[in-house]
Amino acid sequence: MAILFGDGRGGEDINDLAGACGDLAEKVGGKELALYRGTNERGALAAGVAGWDSLDGVEALLSWGPPPTAGIPSSVKFHAAWDHLPRSEWDRAAVVLPATTFAEQQGSYTNLEGRVQFLRPPIALKQPLRESWEVLQDVGAALGLGLNYVGISAIQREMALTPPDPEPAPTPVLIGPSHP
Repeated sequence: MAILFGDGRGGEDINDLAGACGDLAEKVGGKELALYRGTNERGALAAGVAGWDSLDGVEALLSWGPPPTAGIPSSVKFHAAWDHLPRSEWDRAAVVLPATTFAEQQGSYTNLEGRVQFLRPPIALKQPLRESWEVLQDVGAALGLGLNYVGISAIQREMALTPPDPEPAPTPVLIGPSHP
């Protein structure tokens, strides 16, 4: 038996919830698993990126979806928000871009087993919305990056050929008479 529970960013007390789920799992011979808010959050955490990290010192911020849990730091001089929901935090954003919902997106995600699952959107996009990869490609072009993808498949293919390294490179250890 598997007992799945939320990530604690709702109204529940995560410590009490995790404890109760652990007790129940032990009594029935099952296992427990915390569900992340978004399935790709698992990869972000493995890469050392967390939405609750402090962003102090950041001067330009693109908030894609909900605002950072740690808040928008006072150091931000330019803030763009990209979301499908209106939020009070966006009142101070210099630019607010309309975003697609999950049901309008194509792409992939990593499920709880660590397997990549592909998405086909059940709802077609309507103007002025654009695919996320198209918007990011335009932002990259404005920043001087040479991105020229023709679709999501080309991006997925390139990512499969050159996956990002989820762990930082270890600090080299030099041994010898000049490197004690």
